[in-house]
Amino acid sequence: MSDLEQAMNYDLAIDIINLMKAMASKKKKKASTDEEFAEINDEINMYYCYEEGVINGRYGDEMERRSLYDKVFNMYSPLIRKIYGTQ
Repeated sequence: MSDLEQAMNYDLAIDIINLMKAMASKKKKKASTDEEFAEINDEINMYYCYEEGVINGRYGDEMERRSLYDKVFNMYSPLIRKIYGTQ
């Protein structure tokens, strides 16, 4: 993978993680129970603290980063496309 492709993947992965975090924040406003609120809060922390940290290189190793890229592009991207109706 070239440096340009790697930089583009990094930027796109961060954008997708931030979008997932924003969608979870919207769900948090609609939470009706304390348990649901705490669950969504944990989800937001996962996106913000853990996943963003792995992509930025603060946590984990290269294998963990690659695994997270795979998760972002193969799991989150289709979900976002489905929600926003883009191809």
